[in-house]
Order: sequence, then structure tokens, then C-alpha cells
Amino acid sequence: MKRALEKKIKRTKGEQVVFATAFVLFFLYALTLLVPALWMVISSFKHFADYQLDLATGNAFKLPTKWMWKNYVDAFQMMEVDGTTYVGMILNSLWQSLLPIAIQAIIPPAFAYTMSRFEFPGRNAIYTLIITIMVIPLMTGSGAAFQLRWDLGLYDNPLLSVVEALGWGSFLYYYAFFKNISRSYSEAVYIDGGGEFSTFFKIILPQAIPLITALSVMSFIARWNDYMSILLYYPSYPSIGSGLYIVKSSFLRTGKDPVYYAGSTIAMIPTLAVFIAFADKIMSNMSMGGLKG
Repeated sequence: MKRALEKKIKRTKGEQVVFATAFVLFFLYALTLLVPALWMVISSFKHFADYQLDLATGNAFKLPTKWMWKNYVDAFQMMEVDGTTYVGMILNSLWQSLLPIAIQAIIPPAFAYTMSRFEFPGRNAIYTLIITIMVIPLMTGSGAAFQLRWDLGLYDNPLLSVVEALGWGSFLYYYAFFKNISRSYSEAVYIDGGGEFSTFFKIILPQAIPLITALSVMSFIARWNDYMSILLYYPSYPSIGSGLYIVKSSFLRTGKDPVYYAGSTIAMIPTLAVFIAFADKIMSNMSMGGLKG
């Protein structure tokens, strides 16, 4: 049996070359991410004099002679943007990331389920409109998007995160997923006296939990690291990303490089922890159960 399986999955020489090439490319790409991160963490524990000396002598990756844990305390005490402390920036990042995710776990799936299962006037027009909007480059409409938020009174308003969460960025994922779920589930609920509400929330939505989890994790990482949107639309609510961007020049100019790297290291921890915790949900192939018969 084992030999049969090994024979079955044995790749041709051409496939081996493709996989080897892909592995080398992804490995090199991983190094471009890991090496700077490692340098940043090491530098965050150094005294500024040692940091400067190691850079000048080409020993940037040299471990600190004295581990400056004080740099992390200073990061909390020194980093401030318009009265918002480092802790305040972290709290802003949390609600700016988690609030939209909570909404996106219900509203977009419900909309995609309706579009994938029911025929109604204007359905094809709505679908075409969504696809058209999604293929338009975002930067071409940035000026109009800013003006629209201003006119609606959503500029620098936390309510904007709620409104934006109602968008259709993940529509196609849910639409394709629900389109492939057997209608036998709905028919079984109808026979038992249930309606569409029960079908969606008790039968269909639970099957989409792996997909919701994967999309939520990727959304959290993207929103936590986002700084440009915060600079544009939430100037009074600096996040950890926008805050680090704003204070960067002043910290590096005044010889507080290790403190700045300490703050950046702290900011990296939540996304790294979330990715490690949910890596299997994102990377592995998920197979959904079905009805037998």
C-alpha cells in the first residue's frame, strides 16, 4: 500500500524542476522578510553607542554586549502622537482591526449567500457592478473616496470602520463557496419546518467557519499593519502602524534607533502570534463535508 502511494505521488522530472525552482524562490523571499526582522529584534536590545559601532564595523547582527530591556520600557514612555500614547495606539489598532472583522464575519457571507442562492430582479446587474468595481484600480478613485467620506461626515469618525466593513472585498470567496454547497441541506431544513434564517445561520454559515477564520486572520494582519489609510482617514486615532511611521524620523534623527526598533518589535508580535496560531487554517487545504447519498 505504501509503495503504491509513493508511486502514485511520484513527480516527473519536469515537475521536480518546477517544485525545486518554486522552493528556492519562496525560500529567498522568506529570507528577505526574516533577515531584516532578525536585525530589528537584535538592534532593539542594544545601547545606541553599541548599535552605531556595530553598524560602522559591519557587525550589524552582533548580539548585544549588554541587553537593554529598558528600550522596551522607553518605547511605551516616549512614543506619542498628538497626545496618543503607545498604549493608546495599540488600542486604536485593536478596534480598527477587530470591529470590521466582526462585521465581515456576518454581513458579507449573508449577502453572498443571497446572491448565490436566489434569483431576483437586478441580481445579474448587481453582480456585474460588484465585479466592475473590484477590477478598477484603487488609486484611481482615492480622491473621490476621500471626498465621499468627507461629505458623509465619516472622515476621522470611527463609524467609518463599520461602513467600510460592509463592502464586498471578500464577496467572491463567499459567493464561490456557497455556490458549491449542495441544496440538499436547505431542502432538509425545509422538510423539518425551518426557513431561510435557520438554513443560513444553523446549517450554511457553520460550514463556512474555516473560510471565515482564514479571511479574518488575513484581514487582521493587513489592517494591523496598515498605516496609510489611518493617516488619510483617521488622523485623530493613530494606530500602531501610523504612529510608528509618524515618529520614525524624530527617533532616528535624535539617536533613539534601538528604542524605535523596540517599538516596532512589539508591534510585530500580535500579527506574528495570530499567524502562528492560525497557520493551518490559512495554509492547508480545507475540505468541506457533504451529504452522502
